[in-house]
Amino acid sequence: MNHNFPSVLLTTLLTGLPVLAQVPAEKGDWPQWRGPNADGVSTESGLLQDWPESGPPVLWQVDTAGVGYSSLAIQDGRLFTLGDLNGVEHILCFDIRNGNIIWKKQPGNLAEQLTEKVASEFERMDGNQDGRIEESEALARFGWNFNNYDQPVDGKRQQIAETRVDALLKLADTNSDGRLDYSEGSSLFRDTLGRMDQEDSQADAQALAANRTAGLFARLDADSNRILTREEVRNTELDRQLGRFDQRDQDTDQGDQQLTEDEVKQGFLKFESGRDGIISRDELVAWYLREDALGDGELSAEELQAAFGGYRNGMGDGPRGTPTVDGDRLYVEGGNGDVACMDAATGKTHWHINLKTEFGGRLPGWGYSESPLVVDNMLIVTPGGNQGTLLALDKMTGEVIWQSDGITESAHYSTPVLATLGGVQQLVQFGNQSVFGVALRDGRPLWSYKTAANGTANCCSPVVDGDFVFASSAYGTGGGLVKVTPAGDHQQATEVYFENRLQCHHGGIVLIGDYMYTCGNGPLTCVNFRTGEIAWQARSVGKGSVVAADGRLYVLSEKQQVALVEITPEEYREHGQFEIEGHGRPSWAHPVVAGGVLYIRDQQSLTAWSVRAK
Repeated sequence: MNHNFPSVLLTTLLTGLPVLAQVPAEKGDWPQWRGPNADGVSTESGLLQDWPESGPPVLWQVDTAGVGYSSLAIQDGRLFTLGDLNGVEHILCFDIRNGNIIWKKQPGNLAEQLTEKVASEFERMDGNQDGRIEESEALARFGWNFNNYDQPVDGKRQQIAETRVDALLKLADTNSDGRLDYSEGSSLFRDTLGRMDQEDSQADAQALAANRTAGLFARLDADSNRILTREEVRNTELDRQLGRFDQRDQDTDQGDQQLTEDEVKQGFLKFESGRDGIISRDELVAWYLREDALGDGELSAEELQAAFGGYRNGMGDGPRGTPTVDGDRLYVEGGNGDVACMDAATGKTHWHINLKTEFGGRLPGWGYSESPLVVDNMLIVTPGGNQGTLLALDKMTGEVIWQSDGITESAHYSTPVLATLGGVQQLVQFGNQSVFGVALRDGRPLWSYKTAANGTANCCSPVVDGDFVFASSAYGTGGGLVKVTPAGDHQQATEVYFENRLQCHHGGIVLIGDYMYTCGNGPLTCVNFRTGEIAWQARSVGKGSVVAADGRLYVLSEKQQVALVEITPEEYREHGQFEIEGHGRPSWAHPVVAGGVLYIRDQQSLTAWSVRAK
């Protein structure tokens, strides 16, 4: 949270009175991803047109939203989001007046399934059956990642690290020399073992490389021909190094997939100079301190829940999709494809399905990230895969209405939009290969457009106006506009323009009048929707997400900067800027403006600012 408090809040701090005010109990709804009309545009009016230097006044801030990138849905005084609490994916309901949690739930029978999974895994991992998951057992199952689940304990960092290292050496150091060689450490530390081995700047690098090479050939060169083949180095410390050490032929630029003594020695000198290939106690302790491994080195059943209780990814754990509120029901989709209909008041589950196990879905590389779309009596979600990319369920029962088996692209990260194009009501979605439309009534394919898609991540929901669709992706691709027209029983998409500079990663696009605004790949850009002509670009706060309200753009950068920008095609005009506190990850959850309040969720932190004009 920004610590440059307005003077009224600073006075409150100094006088000892309660710091956090309550949001006025008035209706201000944002019931789904990207707002009332799913277009990133708020219906609010009477908002601040300029911010004070320190930003708008803070109403409340809590750190109970859990880990993840889910944005927010708001209806009837309640705010809904998804987050990992202690590693377990939950749906959370907050009171918008003060940020208090009203309820937090796992949908369906996921809690029972998780309990059973943890019990089974605990029994399997506890190799010596002593009722504990010791560090060597945890490392054998998860590698170094187990420290993501091992909760920190009180004590001095150095002492914690030394205690853990000594306990581990007792178990893993089979020859009792106080060190770990590759055979002792590889099954525990896997890819991190090489990074633990520190360079000794005082050592004779030539001698070290020669000694390591001699030792490896004595151990691995079974036929004593002074050449190590791919088979001879398999599952050894040279397995992953063969491609780097194998010198390439100048004519063919190919190696021969075997290693001579000189290739191994030169490889060590080039890539591991001054390293002996043995991990000492001091190196282990230094690694534990560097990586902040400050737990007790054991996994309890509760800690083990965090390994299986939600979606895990190197780009950040936790759910990605935003809830959708429809009357008294709440619809959610988790990072692993769990879709549920819940009671908005209590969190009780009405029905629950899984996109992978029940509908042939293929989990996208960064997890299911869309937000469920309610249309009439249907809930629209995107399992992706050979059974059909899009799926329509009865929103009250979860029964299947149709699955679009005519389109079998994998799911990516976009949320579908409802549109009427060429007189046909349809759903427009961005899969892993194209932007496409399917008939709302039965899911039959209508048209597709491939130019705007990339092979990495298509995230930005298409923008529709009349019979025109704009779609954009990043990673060097760009954005294009198509006009959709009838073509027999189907439709065709004719490209109007394509512009490489109009890239949007996942920050969204808002269309106001004739112009689109986005900062989804860097500068804030204003572009004419129908022509692709860029009216202006400005650095602003950098790459991020944008929503609109009352003549202003609310821009949130990945790097925790927030700006208020005038909506005009004439030029960039900024009307305020402030900074929020980061939590070690980019700010990817889109902001929300509802009921005169700006809400921003950054990982577990959820903050409300008053933006209503006095």
